[in-house]
Amino acid sequence: MKARICLNAFCLTALSVLLAVAGLSAEAPSVQVTYPAYRFEPGEGWRSIASGNGGTTTLEGREWRFDFTQGAAWVGLALPEQSLLTRPEGFRLQVRGAAKGHPVHVFLHTHFMTFHKVVGELPASGELTFAAPPGEGWQWFGGENDGKIHGPLRLGEIRLEANGRADRGTLELRRLAVEGQCPSNKLCAMTASTAASGDSTSFTVSMQSVSDRLLEGQLRWTVRDWDGHVLGEGQRSVALPPEGATASVTVPAPRLAKSLRFAEAEFRLEIPGQVLPAVQAYWLASVAAREHAPLQPESPFGMGVYLGRFSPEGMEEVARKARDAGVKWSREDFSWERLEPRPGEFHWDFYDHLLDCARRNGITVYAIIGYWTAWSKSYTAEGLDQYVAFVRQLMGRYKDRIKQWEIWNEPNIFFWQGPKELYAEMLKRSYAAIKEVDPTAQVLGLSTSGIDFDFIDKMLKLGAPFDILTIHPYRGRLDDLAFINDLKKVSDQVKLADGTRRPVWLTEMGWATHVPHHVLRQDFAPVTQRVQAELIARVYLCSIVSGVEPRTFWYDFRNDGADPVYFEHNMGIVGQDGRPKPAYLAYAALADVLDGLKFAGPMEAGTGNFAYRFAAARPGGRNAVALWNPRLATTAELKLSANRVQRVNAVGEVTDLATEVVPGNETTRLLRLELKAGAPVYVLAE
Repeated sequence: MKARICLNAFCLTALSVLLAVAGLSAEAPSVQVTYPAYRFEPGEGWRSIASGNGGTTTLEGREWRFDFTQGAAWVGLALPEQSLLTRPEGFRLQVRGAAKGHPVHVFLHTHFMTFHKVVGELPASGELTFAAPPGEGWQWFGGENDGKIHGPLRLGEIRLEANGRADRGTLELRRLAVEGQCPSNKLCAMTASTAASGDSTSFTVSMQSVSDRLLEGQLRWTVRDWDGHVLGEGQRSVALPPEGATASVTVPAPRLAKSLRFAEAEFRLEIPGQVLPAVQAYWLASVAAREHAPLQPESPFGMGVYLGRFSPEGMEEVARKARDAGVKWSREDFSWERLEPRPGEFHWDFYDHLLDCARRNGITVYAIIGYWTAWSKSYTAEGLDQYVAFVRQLMGRYKDRIKQWEIWNEPNIFFWQGPKELYAEMLKRSYAAIKEVDPTAQVLGLSTSGIDFDFIDKMLKLGAPFDILTIHPYRGRLDDLAFINDLKKVSDQVKLADGTRRPVWLTEMGWATHVPHHVLRQDFAPVTQRVQAELIARVYLCSIVSGVEPRTFWYDFRNDGADPVYFEHNMGIVGQDGRPKPAYLAYAALADVLDGLKFAGPMEAGTGNFAYRFAAARPGGRNAVALWNPRLATTAELKLSANRVQRVNAVGEVTDLATEVVPGNETTRLLRLELKAGAPVYVLAE
């Protein structure tokens, strides 16, 4: 155990200011901290699980009764994943009671990878200590599969192994403490959330500190609308208890005008010597239901809805919510393991229901075919035979309902563990099988993480066939012009020999809205939910105007979990509870604006401004212009031939606009429009 270090708060603050002026960041000394991550309280969400017949195994409050008399191989405790504070170096599991002869297994997650270790047995003293991964005795699997820490650790399960003993017992669970290192100026963490009850809305900020003493400071907040107008603000003194205990402050939302669709509450916590990013919570107006939702496969508005991740009951609710946002396509995994759990044994009901549900809600589905099953011979010639046979079975079942088939996901990175040449062979054989069963079907190929020009070139040289190129062009920052040019470049790369352009679909792309971990970095840098809303509109607009015949599928529709810190849990446009995020409003607003319109080319709107016209299919219909400046707040000028002009901001708030007659041209009117940096607006002209 390293000695604790106490630093003068004024010196730390002064040092931070001096370094900031010099353009540097303060690297504060680390201190050793210990805090109880879990106290086994009901609100933490613990549940008892077992492999086999767990007999009378139950969890009631902190009392865990384990029963191995009925043949269970193991019994365990699981909970909703939450990122642990600090970078853990060790753990102390404290219980009362005995479980002699039953080895304790611990599972911890970091991104897609899982660490597992047998950490010992619960001793008579009631405290089991063990070191955190990576290190001696820890095994790992999944994801990057490299044994390294990829962002914050999350506790997955604690298991007791039967180990040949057919007994039962009772344990009183007391706490699981974490020991680790933490920069002395990053001892605090903060998140914010929104609660609504009837017409009343409030924002709550939750704060934690891993210090061993009480920390006091000032909490300030500001509530703004989408265009940046201040709707309310306030402050209050707060005291953060030591050792990870949570302090919360709830703030009622100010009175909101009926014309508003968005309000953002931003919280800033000022504690001497501590560095904390601001956090935000949001109020959003509801989106009207789209009761009539026909299939529109010509639409570019796709989404990774992933209905297959839900129960049949939950599927319908998610599909309706996607329908109401204007989603017309979904990317769906057709799990080989689920469909054919044993060779020749097929279970179709779940996916039959999925396709029915999607169609009822006006959503066209395309299928990803992957991954290997437990019984298949992965990455071998025999495994390839098995995979192609499965492809034929899928086609036989769904050829009249699915016309686009994607062969694997991101084979250029760790999702494909075999030789790249074998993937090219898989694509060749799958392409032939699909076309044989349904010549009208389209094969989607390559599905690269990023726009991997080298991998694409390798596949082209190997003769891998596909009708549509699929890419996942994630990036830390959206440079709109570079993005459009990248799409054009990769479209040029995959042109057929006769000059025919293959469509390019963006089947994954997105930004995560997680709160930054106070110590560890993650693969995705966070953006606020407001920025995510701006980005989703710009991505769809850029892909449409690039001319690559896209369908764009944001990753993903619903958050994959409830951990506010883990980036993979925060990429959706609705929360795990189904509550929309601002990006949901932005998606719905763009889908509404472009409904029934065709891209008609760029317009002049001033230096640095992006402006594109979308025209009605029939003369006399409503036209629209989408415009934005990615970097600067500025003024755009448009010349229009219209009697009535309206501004729609990125979240769908509508304002009537006044125009000026252009001197010497009575049929053309000049519109001056203020643009906020990064936020698209739409001009509707009739």
